[in-house]
Amino acid sequence: MGFQPLARLRGTPLVYSITIASSSGFMLFGYDQGVFSGVIVAPWFLEKFNHPDAGLMGTVNALFDIGGAIGAIIVFLIGGYLGRKRSILLGSIIVIIGAIIQATAGTIAALCVGRIVAGVGVGIDTTAIPVWQAETAPPKSRGLHMGLELVFTATGLLISQWTNFGLGTNNGSAAFFIPVLLQIVFPAITIVMLLSGLPESPRWLIGKGRIDEAKEALERLHDSSEDRSVEDYFREMQEVVELEGVSEKSNFKLIFTSGPTQNLRRVLLACWMMSMQQLGGINSITYYVPTLLQQFLRTSRYTSLWVAGLTSVISVTCALFPVFFIDRLGRIPLLVGGAVGQSVCFAIVAALLATTPENSYAFGFGIIFFIYLYFAIFSGTWLAGSWMYPAEILPLRVRGAGASMGVFCYWMFNFLVVMITPTALQNIGYKMYVIFAIFNMWFAITIWFIYPETAGKTLEDIDMEFAKKYGGDNALNELESSASASGFDKGHGTSVEKESV
Repeated sequence: MGFQPLARLRGTPLVYSITIASSSGFMLFGYDQGVFSGVIVAPWFLEKFNHPDAGLMGTVNALFDIGGAIGAIIVFLIGGYLGRKRSILLGSIIVIIGAIIQATAGTIAALCVGRIVAGVGVGIDTTAIPVWQAETAPPKSRGLHMGLELVFTATGLLISQWTNFGLGTNNGSAAFFIPVLLQIVFPAITIVMLLSGLPESPRWLIGKGRIDEAKEALERLHDSSEDRSVEDYFREMQEVVELEGVSEKSNFKLIFTSGPTQNLRRVLLACWMMSMQQLGGINSITYYVPTLLQQFLRTSRYTSLWVAGLTSVISVTCALFPVFFIDRLGRIPLLVGGAVGQSVCFAIVAALLATTPENSYAFGFGIIFFIYLYFAIFSGTWLAGSWMYPAEILPLRVRGAGASMGVFCYWMFNFLVVMITPTALQNIGYKMYVIFAIFNMWFAITIWFIYPETAGKTLEDIDMEFAKKYGGDNALNELESSASASGFDKGHGTSVEKESV
């Protein structure tokens, strides 16, 4: 229908096209995480908006996160009806509207409205995109595809910070308008690709009973070199739908009903994963590196911007690590090791800030080095791991709604961290980083003992594992009876070794 140049793609080229569309959406996410760190120290911005104090500055930044939380709620309420693709389209259109409102804002109130609206769009996209990507990527390379998505998140941060740096000596309106209006480019790419023939998630289509469309999507995503047929994959997905059995309950009720696949347990795992990512302190650095450097090390605006810009170069470089290794090493070892490394970095930064003599080049270099090291560790471990894990761990029937709750937690804790950081830097200084150091060590212990591994498994395998571990014989009997009632061949089973979309 219409001009759809991507409608003929099949197999691996199609999966990579989905990854590109997803990555463009997440590039916007990364861009928005860093763009205002430079805008809020621009002379034109400060003059235009009457030199807002630290508290108001934190509010302007943090309202974007409130918008993100609202976007996650929207997906919770209507995402199951819209599907993955239409949710992403809606989010992308809202982002463009938000960017226009920000660019035309004449008051701080209008700017805040624009930040909220853009945040709503990004919140919708960051909820729907990981689910769409997880449900269309092969399990053995799912980490690679979702890792690439997060590499582009880091790339978005890089573009925002170096755009700010390039305008670092500009005291005019361009230092505001150019960074703000660039927000329009990324969702526009996503919209064009989605309308060019990329398929809806076959798992969502099966859940909605749209069998013919689901089979068509599976056939397009299926790699002809695989040993198993599309029918085998389809039966496996259908069995899990039957196992979860749901049609009579709303998403809200399903989330709080454990059932054979342990819905509530898995939603809580997803929510706490996203909360830990933010309580680990990443956005206390991302949003406020220039502020931190100017306040504690007395650097100039120009110096603070290029030093901050190098963090994004490190982030993009290190974000490539999980693309190649997260499917081999697994999610859990990477997340645990990352949390320990982040804890050590924050502890050292706190110690250096507490003891830095006036105008000490050596101490200043040490602080910057460990900020860079923190970014390297986060980008190589938590950036990809924390975003892909919730989409993998959630069962099909509550995957969209559960992902929305996880992303809601992400945005609310993001809001908390971004809101309090300027005030915390003023009032308790280095002690804020002591708190983050303690949090990260606690998270490492939590993940090691509580979170199961998801690498290399089909999403249906993960459902089966929870059913076997927590549901016992009753869950397995439900599976067998549902499969029998549906006329499926129970002989093919499930295995973590299988490759499927």
